[in-house]
Amino acid sequence: MQELSQLHAIFDRTKGYIHRFMGLIQPIIDAAQDEHTRLYYHHILEEEEQRMDRLQELIPYLQTLSAEKADQLSDRELSRLLSDINLERFGLHNFREHLELALYEFRDDETRLDLDGMRATTHEDYLRVKEIMATLSERFSDVSHPSLTDHDEGHDIHQVDHLKASATLPQGVASVIKHAPSPTPAKKGLTVGSLKGK
Repeated sequence: MQELSQLHAIFDRTKGYIHRFMGLIQPIIDAAQDEHTRLYYHHILEEEEQRMDRLQELIPYLQTLSAEKADQLSDRELSRLLSDINLERFGLHNFREHLELALYEFRDDETRLDLDGMRATTHEDYLRVKEIMATLSERFSDVSHPSLTDHDEGHDIHQVDHLKASATLPQGVASVIKHAPSPTPAKKGLTVGSLKGK
């Protein structure tokens, strides 16, 4: 199925984006002067760490699924695959919002343009995964699959230009942090997501 290779490309790209994003917000957590800022960004970081863990399982699985193998999946395996894809569709929605929130924190043009570019691509990827999920759900209508709730209700990405809207706000913690060219996230500790399946 062509959809599977598209999903693989989308999730592989977003995995790279998450890695970059985590490298940007870890220094904010480390330099936070108040508990609210630290907890706020730590919560976002943990959500993306859990998502990274899921993607590290899903991406190789999608890569192994040829059209023939996909056709041979049991109803249970197919239902699980559809649920996993739907969960990552929601993950794309959340990640886009995390990128939008980060635009209100960072002040240097290079980082802001990078965040805005990731945000725009993530939005397109979210819409594409939504289309693919609708197609797959229709194709396998006899298989139990997750509800396709629209998480964007009341959130029009074109209604607000987050790059412009965030440019006039007071500077945050990130404005005083000097970033390395390719920051590497700090070694993560245990989270609820990392304990899953252990």
